[in-house]
Amino acid sequence: MSKKGISLKPILVVIVMLLISIPAVWLAIIRMEGTAPALKIELESPFIGASRTLSVSVEDTGSGIRKVWVGLLVEGREVELLQRAFPSSGFFAGGKEKSVVVKAPVSPQSLGLADGKGVIRVVAWDYSLRKWGEGNRVYLEKEIQIDTKAPTIDLISRSHNLAQGGSGAAIYRLSEDCPVSGVTVGDQFYPGYAGYFKDPSIHLAFFALDYQQGKETRVAAIAEDFAGNRSTAGLVYHINARSFRKDAINLSDGFFNAKMPDFERYFPEMSGGSRVDLFLKVNRELRRKDSEAIYRVTERTEKKILWDGAFLRLPRSANRARFADHRTYFYGGKVIDRQVHMGVDLASTAHSPVPAANRGKVAFTGDQGIYGNTIILDHGFGLFTLYSHLSQIDVAEGQMVEKGESMGKTGMTGLAGGDHLHYGTLIHQTYVNPVEWWDDAWIKNNISAKIDDAGPR
Repeated sequence: MSKKGISLKPILVVIVMLLISIPAVWLAIIRMEGTAPALKIELESPFIGASRTLSVSVEDTGSGIRKVWVGLLVEGREVELLQRAFPSSGFFAGGKEKSVVVKAPVSPQSLGLADGKGVIRVVAWDYSLRKWGEGNRVYLEKEIQIDTKAPTIDLISRSHNLAQGGSGAAIYRLSEDCPVSGVTVGDQFYPGYAGYFKDPSIHLAFFALDYQQGKETRVAAIAEDFAGNRSTAGLVYHINARSFRKDAINLSDGFFNAKMPDFERYFPEMSGGSRVDLFLKVNRELRRKDSEAIYRVTERTEKKILWDGAFLRLPRSANRARFADHRTYFYGGKVIDRQVHMGVDLASTAHSPVPAANRGKVAFTGDQGIYGNTIILDHGFGLFTLYSHLSQIDVAEGQMVEKGESMGKTGMTGLAGGDHLHYGTLIHQTYVNPVEWWDDAWIKNNISAKIDDAGPR
């Protein structure tokens, strides 16, 4: 048959069939898809306080999201919290939105809802043409507890005599279990812990005043329940202001030549350069990084008190520097730097044994920059002691040590100019004056007496 004799009719039929079948297949697979949207309620806890915002994640990768409804059911009453429709991209395209997060504010009191159990219900529809165009629908429910009452804080410790740069202890009873409670000192928060007393509602918090916090500092107990309701109770306290010693430190070429080569490993770009510039880098940047590393160690603490009685100081030692000494560094008769010394320097004979100041758990051992070889002990409830510039470490992380047990030997590692022990005391991330904790009378008056008066243990 010649080309002129070929009929175009079958070809046209095939083209027409394809033009009809492709949209039909697309319509059946996409626009008539039968998968409902996926829902997720973002709720950190099942408790709803005086004000809360619910986050709901909705996803539909098929025909897209048509509508989301969020409601709250309490005692048979249903309250609408949110209803939102989402746009279409046209009949063939379905919904514009494939994934959304909607936020529904919840204020039980303004909605006239009483405290008690309830249910969050979420409903979502897609743009599928199933069910006569209504689309696929999905429900998700989650039980909640409405709690709009703030916890009550009953202060058991009645008075708190504090020194600038010193420590304190507060004991209080909570009306309900709270995930967050403790003492605020200015902008600093010190958590309280239950479990030390037989009464589980009684909490104990050690807290601190930074050396810069004076008489104007506000101190209060706070508690926040699982619903986010927060209470504050002012403590009765008195702050004794302190002035701190000013210390002049004269640096020499001999000191730089002896100590700076070891610190080139931290700042290799300064190798072979000015020893003075390297010292300033070490005394500022490395000091800050070391402090941050120490603070990270003290973020975790044993949830029990491990220590007992007054803390020990290095035997037969003399003070070489005091807590919060304000140091001015001189070189060639000129001021080159200023820093604050956050501990006590104790000197005895070279390589003297270093005892644990009290019973505790070894939280850290290792080389810590300007502090050299260092041990940090966790004594529980956020109380830590620090031992630095050691020539030898004889304990390991996680090990329990007893009061007076030898942990290593004094030395001059780090930025130490001579053999001594740099000894520090911290309450969580705040350095405090160690002298208080060496004083048996201070501990009895400020810690032990309060604990004894609070109830059985």
